[in-house]
Amino acid sequence: MTMSNWSIIIPYYNEESYLEDCLTCITHQTLKPDQVILINNASSDASEKITHKFKEKYNDLFDIVLINDDRPGKIFALMAGAQYVKTSFFAVWDADTYYPPSYLKRANKAYSKKTNRPAAVMATSLKNSSVSLKNIIRILKIQFLSRCYTSECHAGGYAETFNTLLYKQVGGFDDKIWPYMFEDHEIVQRLLKTGSVVYPLGLWCVVSNRRCDRSKITWTKTEKRIYRYTPFFLKDWFFYSFLAPRFEKRGLNIVELRKQPWKDNS
Repeated sequence: MTMSNWSIIIPYYNEESYLEDCLTCITHQTLKPDQVILINNASSDASEKITHKFKEKYNDLFDIVLINDDRPGKIFALMAGAQYVKTSFFAVWDADTYYPPSYLKRANKAYSKKTNRPAAVMATSLKNSSVSLKNIIRILKIQFLSRCYTSECHAGGYAETFNTLLYKQVGGFDDKIWPYMFEDHEIVQRLLKTGSVVYPLGLWCVVSNRRCDRSKITWTKTEKRIYRYTPFFLKDWFFYSFLAPRFEKRGLNIVELRKQPWKDNS
């Protein structure tokens, strides 16, 4: 097998209904990762057993690292997992998301360009994998926005890949730097100081349909507008002086997602 110089990090918390399908996406990649890092964030269901079975079956194919981090919050799992990355690039996957076989290959192609090598490569999130007008519009929308608003993050944490060296250079995910939600957006702010963040046309993933209600875990329309139109040289002010105290007041901290609010409507 050709060494790809890629790792995949998957943090999980009570994802037994989705995790096995997500792990299958790894085995279907046309460009196989060298490392798979799975972080159990204090699950109480059968998720950990699924990862142990995966390691038993595929340990000869990948360097599979199993980690337990009981600190509540995805950021702690990401911090723990990133310490084990030995490759030049790594992708962060969510346990309930589908990644097509071409995912790593397309991301790798973006990093391989001799000019304008990016600090991060991001995917477009879709609600299904069909070739539909809705998906085409969604893809074109992200292409347009990412070119017009270059200092804004246009992808969620489930759709992000990183240049490992630059990720570590800016401090990586760190609860001491940003202990709130939207850690995926905040780290992009730091990475943009080192290089570009790109959104390849053919790089996409399909998020779980259970994420229909995020009303309890989002920012306001006003905050979104200020984020978009704040110039890059003032983005640090936006995050650390403007947004942080507002999130603190509303309790939008790193453990809020563990409540999995979408389950309230199930």
